[in-house]
Amino acid sequence: MGGRSIQNDPVTPQPTFLFDLDGTLADTLGDIAASTNFVRAAHGLPDVGDAVVRSFVGDGARTLLRRALAEVLPAAGDQQDRFLDAAFATYAEHHQEQCLQLVQPYPGVRDFLAAHHARGCRMAVVTNKPARFAAPIVRHLGIGEWLPVVIGGDTLPVRKPDPAPLRLALQRLGAPHTGVTMVGDGVQDLRAGKAAGLRTVACLFGFGEPAALRREGADEFWQTFGG
Repeated sequence: MGGRSIQNDPVTPQPTFLFDLDGTLADTLGDIAASTNFVRAAHGLPDVGDAVVRSFVGDGARTLLRRALAEVLPAAGDQQDRFLDAAFATYAEHHQEQCLQLVQPYPGVRDFLAAHHARGCRMAVVTNKPARFAAPIVRHLGIGEWLPVVIGGDTLPVRKPDPAPLRLALQRLGAPHTGVTMVGDGVQDLRAGKAAGLRTVACLFGFGEPAALRREGADEFWQTFGG
């Protein structure tokens, strides 16, 4: 009924999107699995399949390694911290090159980003993946021009589900906190988005368990990227 088109309205600001990376914009599982199994082999452990590695992903590389090395992990304390520091150093050295070997954007990602950029939407990546890997992946996939801000899991002292990384992304984009959508495949993404007062989209095609995402609740669920 005679409403104004948001797309063509010079007054109404365009929406802003914050995207998770692993399992949302890009299928990175093969590279994560390769580096995870490299570290496991260094500790005399056999390889695990992609489905197992998938269950480790979502809370940052250090937590991934804690899960992946549970069989040989020392008891909590300084010994465990030193063990994980060494394991992460091994992982990081391997993953710096491995992270670009198998990664692919999900179908529809480039078209969605290009179309929304053309509309004037501001967009950023907010991931729990260390920035040293996340930023090169975004450039490698050829989507950096549409995603000028990349917040990694080590950019701040906290990571998702804390909302602080999302707020930092909006600050760096120069975007208001209204009309913002957080898009991700993990409950961490949904919880962070809700804590920041943002609209949330759950990606059921990613690494997260669809049933867990539905239990968590979101404003929208995508079976494929963009819908």
